[in-house]
Amino acid sequence: MGAPRRLSWDVVRVVAVFAVVVNHAAFEGPVLHPELGEPLGRHPFQVGASVLLVISAYFVCVTIRKGPTLPWLWKRVCRILPPYLAAVLATYSLLVLFGPDNWILPTPRDLWGNLTLIASLDPTVKLIDGSYWTLPLQLMAFVAAALLWPRGMGSPSRITVLLWVMTVAPVILQWHDRILRSPLVVQQVWNGFGFHRLQLFAIGIALWLWSQRRISTVHLSALLVAAVYAQYAHTADLPSSLGIGALLVLVAFAARGPDWTVFAPVRRPVQFLAKVSFGIYLLNQELGYLIAYHLMALGLGRPVQVAGAIAGVVILAWLLTKYVEEPAFRVLKGARLGRAPFGVRPSAGTYGKPG
Repeated sequence: MGAPRRLSWDVVRVVAVFAVVVNHAAFEGPVLHPELGEPLGRHPFQVGASVLLVISAYFVCVTIRKGPTLPWLWKRVCRILPPYLAAVLATYSLLVLFGPDNWILPTPRDLWGNLTLIASLDPTVKLIDGSYWTLPLQLMAFVAAALLWPRGMGSPSRITVLLWVMTVAPVILQWHDRILRSPLVVQQVWNGFGFHRLQLFAIGIALWLWSQRRISTVHLSALLVAAVYAQYAHTADLPSSLGIGALLVLVAFAARGPDWTVFAPVRRPVQFLAKVSFGIYLLNQELGYLIAYHLMALGLGRPVQVAGAIAGVVILAWLLTKYVEEPAFRVLKGARLGRAPFGVRPSAGTYGKPG
């Protein structure tokens, strides 16, 4: 039997995903659609999505060690792609059917670009929901892990050098706005492939290494400081960068420490929200704005709009999880896949050592 499910990770997931929801509901919604009311605060507090990418990278390290990597990669794709595609279709349909005439509504070209995951690379296509920017990055990270892991992750010194390169090199490459002054195709590749987000994946790997006592606390702390600085260098958003740093300390406590049994009295709601957290992430932005708009049209105040939008998105996320994500995963994960070339197990003596 595997280790019991740790409540601490469910709490971290819920905190991160609701950081996304609150930022969208309290700030970005009113900025994009002023008719919804005044934004709460002068600046966005964009921390949740970045921390979710860190958590994703951490659990890549946890799960990829358990067997051949081609089945592992297939299961990761089966877990995230069906609910994503369903969320795109649902968001597009509801916006087209119920979106106000004064909103910029998605087009069939936008639908196709989002379904094929090329929206981040094609400037003529807009994301139907701004949250979708993480999906191509996650899939690319999964593919990179499946390609590199069977060949061994190298010696301890090499893997830590790689983490520093992932954190520092993108900062150097974009220094003095080099990317902004580059040809459009360079900017598209830079943003579409998420080179300015590599520090998030590096920290996720570093947290796993630290949880396994393969790097020191001092080394992890230095990487955390560097990652927060890299985030600031890429975004020029100091409050959000510091907020990410604070949440990463919380993630570190979840990764290496006792389970957070203090949350045991609310275990069931926390586990429920963690279970549907991917659906909440996929559906919360544009559909949250849409729900808030129609509640406003009914004459309801801003607090009710925000509460109603959050409640509506949680219900939609539960439906997405129950009727798309879980059944699709059960059906697809059992497909028979060959073991080569990803099925080769890593050699002993490296971080790729199976266990």
